[in-house]
Amino acid sequence: MNYRTLVVGPVRANCYLIWNDTACVVIDPGDDFNRIEQALKEIGKPLKAILLTHGHFDHVGAVKECKEHYPQVPVMLGAEDEEILQEPERVYRGMLSRIPDRLHLRADRLLQDGDKLEIDGMCFTVLSTPGHTRGSVCYLYEDAVFTGDTLFQGSCGRCDFYGGDSQAMRDSLTKLAALNGDRLVYPGHEQETSLEQERRYNRFMEHKG
Repeated sequence: MNYRTLVVGPVRANCYLIWNDTACVVIDPGDDFNRIEQALKEIGKPLKAILLTHGHFDHVGAVKECKEHYPQVPVMLGAEDEEILQEPERVYRGMLSRIPDRLHLRADRLLQDGDKLEIDGMCFTVLSTPGHTRGSVCYLYEDAVFTGDTLFQGSCGRCDFYGGDSQAMRDSLTKLAALNGDRLVYPGHEQETSLEQERRYNRFMEHKG
């Protein structure tokens, strides 16, 4: 798998660029469009899709600039997180003192569990993993899973924000633990890990079966 990780924004979110011979996909362009654009130029493949693991500001902050520069590139998001993009004032009440215009967004495609995204020879499978937000999703690609703020090394995402649900998070972590075999885990923050390591050592991940 060809990929590059950019750590962006004040919350240090992971933005991933994945590419093959003909195209590039960005997962979670959270901030710093200039760095993302420079990375795209260095990779030298046209951007064909923007995939969001969830709608929080630290993962979507550069989406508006991406769309301004690449208007034909679709933005894809778990369906239940559409309100975060459309009604940020309600979602971030008490969290942010000011809602910047760049957080007023819309997705071009709303995703459901099990959707297959065929993007110029790259195939991503969508896993619905609510808990951190209602519409959080993970993306399976080759031997990897991009988990956003659902699964971290030794931990999991917070459930005390708008739309969070601790029982849904437990169910989502069980769903990830039950995936066949091992996979590299690329989370929304901090370092990479693997499913096998998290099955063994992450106290939040319980594998039944």
